[in-house]
Amino acid sequence: MIDGVRIVRLPACKMASSGWAGDGDPFADGGVLRRFDKWWSAANAARVGVKDFAPRDFLWFDREKGKLVWYYALPDGMIDTGGFDVVDYEGGLYAARVSKDGDEADAMRVYDGIKEWVAESGCFELDEYPGHYDMCNVITPPEAAAVLGYHQLEIYVPIKIKDLPR
Repeated sequence: MIDGVRIVRLPACKMASSGWAGDGDPFADGGVLRRFDKWWSAANAARVGVKDFAPRDFLWFDREKGKLVWYYALPDGMIDTGGFDVVDYEGGLYAARVSKDGDEADAMRVYDGIKEWVAESGCFELDEYPGHYDMCNVITPPEAAAVLGYHQLEIYVPIKIKDLPR
């Protein structure tokens, strides 16, 4: 069984959504994900305080649409969404582990390892369904990424507690 898996609960909340990324490079200048990144990064920088340690943004791949979507958990009372739509995010339990950002093989190794860990746990099962898939976010502070030479990517796989016989 893979080591280093942690279980986290993400709360139900309102999230700003980039919408589906179109064709081409969505991170290129003018691309929807680049515009979304600039908006939420500025919004988050303006409100960072002692209680705000957790990442608030999550990138995920909509399997039905075949496109990337980026979410930003809106702080209570935040009204300016930069023109991006707001969605009701249902939250839930996730099994999480870190991979090397930009390394697709490492990301798949970690994702597959999380799924294996869940299957072998005996108490959890996958909770993937349309609109509720694995998500990720970059967790590395810029100064740490500079010395590492890469960013760390945390991968979240939705899980639920298995109905266990009593």
